[in-house]
Amino acid sequence: MTFATHDHGTKRVICLTGRLDAHGARGLQAYLDSLDYGEAEELSLDLAEVPYLSSAGLRVLLMAKQYCETREIRFSLANVAPYCLEVLRISGLHQAFFLSQSVDNSPHEFTKHSGVFRTHAGSDDCGTIEVLGRIEDVLAARIRAEDVKSKRFSAKEFSIGLGALGASIAEALPLLGEMMTIGGTMVWLPTDGNDTPDYLIPHAESTTVLIRTGFNASIAGDFNDFVDFRSAHEEGSTLEDIYTSLFQIARARRPDFRGAIALAMRADVAAVYGAGVIKAPIAANAPSNGEWIIHPTNFPDWFEFDDVPRHGALTGLICGVGLDLTADLSVYNKQCMEASFYVNPANVGSSQVMLHNHGAFFTPMVFPDPPRRLEEEIAAVVEVGDFSDMRHLLDRTRITRALIGVVYVQDFCPDPGDAE
Repeated sequence: MTFATHDHGTKRVICLTGRLDAHGARGLQAYLDSLDYGEAEELSLDLAEVPYLSSAGLRVLLMAKQYCETREIRFSLANVAPYCLEVLRISGLHQAFFLSQSVDNSPHEFTKHSGVFRTHAGSDDCGTIEVLGRIEDVLAARIRAEDVKSKRFSAKEFSIGLGALGASIAEALPLLGEMMTIGGTMVWLPTDGNDTPDYLIPHAESTTVLIRTGFNASIAGDFNDFVDFRSAHEEGSTLEDIYTSLFQIARARRPDFRGAIALAMRADVAAVYGAGVIKAPIAANAPSNGEWIIHPTNFPDWFEFDDVPRHGALTGLICGVGLDLTADLSVYNKQCMEASFYVNPANVGSSQVMLHNHGAFFTPMVFPDPPRRLEEEIAAVVEVGDFSDMRHLLDRTRITRALIGVVYVQDFCPDPGDAE
């Protein structure tokens, strides 16, 4: 194995050539030990010419990553070949590293009214939104047992919808409420009258403990951009303003932007404006007047919502999807796209965007600077944080700082589980 080092501004790039087997791993370790990091803020290993990777190589890569983290140096792998990517996947380490399709992954900075957005490129392959069920059936309170699907946690890593946990669909049906999955963790608000959210962090796959959902919109695909956001306002920026800025940035620099984005974020939240259905929208509970649950005559009896902030100064994990209503949205599957959104009467929003977001909240945690990979930040909050609440989020929820993973949605399509 041979090595060549190049500097790109404050990024140091090492180009590897050869097999990263046990022998190559010893050579890489020796080379890294001799390296002078100088003023480097990021170290990227370019693996374009590495056709083979073994556990010995993985160990050296992990040690290099840990070494860099202790010195607040960002660490990434670039141009990883398909075979090596599969080795990362089957070893369970594909999410342990920041993976880039190019060594030229220099951050781009954009200043908008809402704040400063510092972006790093992620995957080149844009994803989709997989839609299970229809929001219309939720709003009409006509969900029946046969409409509820059982999904494994691994199939719903980042999603929002209506769901519950329980040993069977029959047990979960009368408790269906607002739900989200973030990094594979399920958080939901049971409609049992107690207004107390619940959650489950899985560490193994199960065919018995499953997500029961009557409606779900999930992100399928990797994040295309990672954004370090800092609000320009002491009181924070609204979700509406953040999405609007992200749409503006996408139009300026992303030829693959079609009008919709999905995101997940770890955020410092200054003000939580929430909402939540308080009765399971199932056929047995359907309003006697035949109107939807968001109709003015039914809404107060079906929803709890905030006129003033429910919480302030919390750490939040947020997942959602948004439409730029100024874009030509006819490029999308109309039925699936419309099945993903509704106008919440408690939302006083803009006519330029349509948003659907859920959030889980924890007592305040220190925001690392610089932040680690998004998946690591989410895992740290889930595993260590003191959980306090979960809500459907209104667009006026305010955020002061966030690490955001963005997917430039190419289409809305039926969830494969919808045919089960």
